[in-house]
Amino acid sequence: MKKLLFICFVFMGLALQAQPGPDAKMKYRKEMKEKMDNLTPQERATLKAKEMTLHLDLNEKQQKQVEILLLQQEEKREALREKRKEGEELTKEEKFALKSKMLDEQIAFKKEMKNILNEEQYAKFEKAQHHKGRMKKHPGKQKEE
Repeated sequence: MKKLLFICFVFMGLALQAQPGPDAKMKYRKEMKEKMDNLTPQERATLKAKEMTLHLDLNEKQQKQVEILLLQQEEKREALREKRKEGEELTKEEKFALKSKMLDEQIAFKKEMKNILNEEQYAKFEKAQHHKGRMKKHPGKQKEE
């Protein structure tokens, strides 16, 4: 009996050692982020539009409209990245104004997406956005739904 128990503990220890930890996931995400940062805004928008096409089953017209919308969004992000690289510190009022502007742009983006997508696609899009936001807040946790 003791031998059987010992063998079970050895196998359990080996099984736990074989599982990749959260460090492996974080390393992969960091590598992918670095690769995406090296792309132009046009390339990032095209890739995101294709991912959305696969996920939401978009038609050609919708895909082109989404790609244009994403390109505008990526160009704005690129401008913000460049400004941030300059290293100038923002005041409290500037931070508030920037955050407010970003939220207004997100609202406008959602309205545009609602106009482009049908109800089923928009529901799927909303669910994905909710999950994406949740994973940013808690990157180590699995989906609990």
